[in-house]
Amino acid sequence: MKVLFATQGKYGERIAEYIAANRPQGWEILRLPLRRGLPMVIDDPDEVLPAAIPAADLLVSLHESSGAAELIPDIAQRAGAAAVLAAVDDRAACPRGLENQIGKRLGAMGVAFAFARPLCGFDGGPHPLLSAFAERFGRPRMRIDADGDRVGLVTVERDCPCGAGRFVAGVLPGTRLSEAADTGALRHHHHPCMASMEVDPELSDTLMHLSGYIFRAAINAGLRRK
Repeated sequence: MKVLFATQGKYGERIAEYIAANRPQGWEILRLPLRRGLPMVIDDPDEVLPAAIPAADLLVSLHESSGAAELIPDIAQRAGAAAVLAAVDDRAACPRGLENQIGKRLGAMGVAFAFARPLCGFDGGPHPLLSAFAERFGRPRMRIDADGDRVGLVTVERDCPCGAGRFVAGVLPGTRLSEAADTGALRHHHHPCMASMEVDPELSDTLMHLSGYIFRAAINAGLRRK
């Protein structure tokens, strides 16, 4: 599977680098860096996109501005991608109206898509390529063994695209079982969490807090399986 990461700065570059370093056999990781300071409305994509875009099966958009998000269908078309995963780790970079607009364009092109809010909450679908990505990098899943009343071995069964799952798994051993979920939800921010601290109007909460809730749920689920 050829996975093309469209990045616009350090946020996306860190995720692409982590996945490239931990990719399963058979994955080819490709990069498409986009310049910062793109206009909010882009009339001619040829003015901001390179002449040659690598062919890919799956496009992962790690945009940091609405201008970069607007380019998703154009990049997907030029790469020949069958599916698109667009990260929504900052609602300001992809407002709901723009998300709907991008989705309509991709649908008209016959390209499957998913908008993950936040990226660590992605659970797969609606295309086999998207599910294959989420099987390895998506909503964290852990198996937590007890050592008395404390956390023992923590096995990461599915990591996050940013590597926070592995990071949290490394700090949990020795924690009291009763405090594991709170500790993990707090410590995942120290990775650091890449989700925004701006309030998402639809959630009345921040995406960083939502990411913390995702980790809390993953730890509690891992404890129940012990």
